[in-house]
Amino acid sequence: MTNLRIDNARVIDPANVFDDNRTLYICDGKLTDHCSDDAHIIDATGLIACPGFIDLYARLREPGFSRKGTIATECRAATKAGFTTVFCAPDTQPVIDSSSTVELIKQKAATADGARVIPIAALTAGLEGKRLSELATLYRAGCLIAGHADCALDDTGVLLSAMQYASSFDIPIMIRPIDPAIAGNGCAHAGSIATKLGLPSIPVAAETVALARLIELCKSTQCRLHLSRLSSARAVELVRSAKALGLPITADVGIHHLFFSHQQIDGFDVNFHSAVPFRALEDRDALRAGVRDGTIDSICSDHAPHDTDAKLAPFPSSAPGLSAFDAFAPLLLALPGLLSMSLIDVIAKVTSGPARIVAPQRALLDTTAELLNTNHYSLDAGTSADLVLIDPLAAASLESSSFSSHGHNSPLMGLSSLIECTGENVPLLGKVRHSIVAGLLKAN
Repeated sequence: MTNLRIDNARVIDPANVFDDNRTLYICDGKLTDHCSDDAHIIDATGLIACPGFIDLYARLREPGFSRKGTIATECRAATKAGFTTVFCAPDTQPVIDSSSTVELIKQKAATADGARVIPIAALTAGLEGKRLSELATLYRAGCLIAGHADCALDDTGVLLSAMQYASSFDIPIMIRPIDPAIAGNGCAHAGSIATKLGLPSIPVAAETVALARLIELCKSTQCRLHLSRLSSARAVELVRSAKALGLPITADVGIHHLFFSHQQIDGFDVNFHSAVPFRALEDRDALRAGVRDGTIDSICSDHAPHDTDAKLAPFPSSAPGLSAFDAFAPLLLALPGLLSMSLIDVIAKVTSGPARIVAPQRALLDTTAELLNTNHYSLDAGTSADLVLIDPLAAASLESSSFSSHGHNSPLMGLSSLIECTGENVPLLGKVRHSIVAGLLKAN
């Protein structure tokens, strides 16, 4: 393993509230206070060094959907986005509801030479919403959180049992609040644009009714509840109120929902068809405010790569989801200016924020506790050397030929500024120059 010395970097470490120039040393896969004289030197002048990003929700597609992407392609794309740890969605084929599937994913990730992968356990067998998965077994196998992907869990009794079971082992549950009876077959926000285009719509109530149920169940079970990929102003209000009551609730938002609204679907651009719909401008602005005031703890990629054929159908029939990894870094670096936040506070939303959400509080096995208790999100000496070096002024590479993800379904492809998409005069700047995972320098 190569020892590294990183000179002249602007070091941003949200966990320690540190933002200043500093030399970083990496020896034997860990950050240290000094290193050997033969260490490989990286001159990081003009670069930002920060903990590697943690993505709480991404689809790596494999096993089962390798035509859309593989663990190898998406893990490498993740490191180029700044992610050193990625939580992969459980809606693979087979579903992540058995230790054998967890082991398969871990083996493929180990040979991918990219980001570390942590599978999200399926909350119910087959994601069918009928029978609970063996959550304790899956936790021991390395799943630090359990979720239900974009599959609704409409049986309140099963949901209550799942939260009681998870609470007894202190396993956090990740749920996207959605009421299937209200959402129906909708594909866009219930607003003027969907009406104009004649698209079946998803009212805000589909999110808030499900969210109110989750909050009530959290009150009775005290389950660690993580609300995945909020989309509306009303949802932000409900989460803010729940947190004020002291409930063990956290929340995240997909990166694109901080930029896009339902106005972008005008013209039937299928690359804006998202499973979590883009809503009105006031909803987008409320999500931004939630990130700014801490109601929203984390920003995820909600990465959903697709093959070309999946996006050829008319808007309602096209596969939902946006490929997010290749544009993630420039979008993240645009947020301080748009949200009037410091860069260190924005970086916290993809480092210390998500790590605290999933870090084990009482581990079932010591080896499981090590996965995030080794602080893959800080730059303390003695911790695992997971970090990225970012050039904040480099123009983003968003041409088709430069995409790392197998999925090219991004509405930002070919753009150099958001003004061409959202009307906001924000240049797309930022490129990850180096990604280091457990002390190993990854190809960027």
